[in-house]
Amino acid sequence: MKKRIFQSLFIVFCLALLSVHSAFAGEMNIKGWEKGGEYDSLYDNTDRDVFKGTLLKIKDIEPLDGMVEGVGLLVKDKEDGEEVLVHLGPKDFVEPRIKDLRSGVRVKVYGVLVEIDGEYEYMCAKLKAGEDRKYKFRLTKDGTPFWSLSPEELKKEESSN
Repeated sequence: MKKRIFQSLFIVFCLALLSVHSAFAGEMNIKGWEKGGEYDSLYDNTDRDVFKGTLLKIKDIEPLDGMVEGVGLLVKDKEDGEEVLVHLGPKDFVEPRIKDLRSGVRVKVYGVLVEIDGEYEYMCAKLKAGEDRKYKFRLTKDGTPFWSLSPEELKKEESSN
């Protein structure tokens, strides 16, 4: 009888711990990356472009002072051999989604070329890596960042990927 009570209490404790962890896991730090903020306003959805290249490395970035750390890619442009810094988004949002992305893979980058502190960089909306991997970071129709979507909207967008 005591063993059964202990097992029940242990299960209840584990479930409570799991729900607390899930609640905190949903809290992303996106300071500076918010929809409509200074950084987001640089993304002009009417000026979208695409280029192909080779992923050289994944790196941490801070596009504007005061923003939380984000994830960027250094990509060698196939056409001119130039190295292009591609911004994907805030680290808390991007890192779990690109775990299988590796240097050396051929990529196709969709997004907008922007100028930040005199440097031309690329804000990514969608990334194709190799033959079968796709990563989406912004809505095609209006450039809304995925990290600003509600959980329901995000689930819908990611299931259509």
